[in-house]
Amino acid sequence: MTKRFGFVLARDFTLSPLAMFVDTLRLAGDEGDRSRRVMFDWQIVGDRGLPVRSSAGFEMMPTAKLGDPADYDHIVLVGGLLTPAKTLGSDKERFVLEAARKAIPLTALCTASFHLARLGLLDGYRVCVSQFHLQQFQDEFPGVAAEAVSLFSIDRDRATCAGGAGAADLASHYVRELAGDEPVEKAAKILLLDRVRGLADLQPKGELLASASNHLVRRALLLMQSLIEDDVDVALIAERLSVSRRQLERAFQADIHLGPKAALQAMRVELAKRLLQQTSLSVLEISARCGFPNPQRFAKVFQDKTGQTPRQARQNR
Repeated sequence: MTKRFGFVLARDFTLSPLAMFVDTLRLAGDEGDRSRRVMFDWQIVGDRGLPVRSSAGFEMMPTAKLGDPADYDHIVLVGGLLTPAKTLGSDKERFVLEAARKAIPLTALCTASFHLARLGLLDGYRVCVSQFHLQQFQDEFPGVAAEAVSLFSIDRDRATCAGGAGAADLASHYVRELAGDEPVEKAAKILLLDRVRGLADLQPKGELLASASNHLVRRALLLMQSLIEDDVDVALIAERLSVSRRQLERAFQADIHLGPKAALQAMRVELAKRLLQQTSLSVLEISARCGFPNPQRFAKVFQDKTGQTPRQARQNR
């Protein structure tokens, strides 16, 4: 049975999450690269004949009118520029509220989480937003449990996504639930994605990555981030990048004046601090997610690097 997705676009919406989400459905839902709507179907829902402008200036024409949201199995809102002006429109808001009333699952891509929150549809839900918008979201909706750690979050019949390429990962999650791993891997290969990320993967963030200019160092830092929960060492990182350990260490020292081992530890402590401040995970869970199988070792390293215990960091958030 075909799974139907209805997309609702805010004015000045962001093109990339819409394209990544739809293309994942398109490529995963048919054999080869034929683009038939076999497993999935999708429509841009809006005022017929009235285009919606994207943040890049391109305009997209709706393919279906605002009718009964029950015509779809899933409603996906796509946000974009955050401006004081109302960018969703009353008719679309009524459509989304009706979808919620009929218990149709709602997904918010990029800043569409702001629209759902303004409609009161995220009260009592866990919400994922981009690190670039977290403070603004928390200021506007202090009663909503928001974080900027994961790429996306799924809480019962609400899903929220930080945006960008994370939209492809969220779409892959839906595809996997319906059709298994093979269509997901096929779509990822055609989209030239290195791998499909899931609920446990993290938004790229960190001062080290921002300060690194050497291509090898940046690749190593991204690899470290993807393996941050695992018991990895510098030798394994060098092997995965097809360089010697000494070559990797020299590149790190020359570029960011820090060895790869110290950089990995700094990334783990930085992640732990974010998790302590932005989530309700236990210290034990955070220790494991940050690559410290021994909680006592984690507490000691964290205190040495930050000057406070993990529990103090949580209390002082």
